[in-house]
Amino acid sequence: MSHLDAPDEDDAIIGGDVVRGFMLTRGRTRASVPELAIETVVNVTAMVKSSVAGLQVDHRRIVQILSGPLSIAEISAHLTIPLRAAVVLVSEMVDAGTLSAGSSIDDADTDLLEKIRSALQLL
Repeated sequence: MSHLDAPDEDDAIIGGDVVRGFMLTRGRTRASVPELAIETVVNVTAMVKSSVAGLQVDHRRIVQILSGPLSIAEISAHLTIPLRAAVVLVSEMVDAGTLSAGSSIDDADTDLLEKIRSALQLL
């Protein structure tokens, strides 16, 4: 593989093959629905847990790794897909009801975060 063929951060490695990130989203760089933050935690809805047969391949891969709640950034890392592609796919899956979105850092207990930051500064 020459340096021109080497994968970059916008590529995914699926089954040993390099797949361009835009191919995962069918050319979209933005979700057609409001996009979620990368730290948003998602989980599979009860409806989908019973059957993944009707899902697209990329959506099925996301559902299969969600044995519990994961953030969009973690999904990107687990599947070795570009973060931008993960945001688009997951945002659209939440809108379709395939996944449920939980909290993001904006919803977190800011008092706890402040205590952690203060403790780290004391070190």
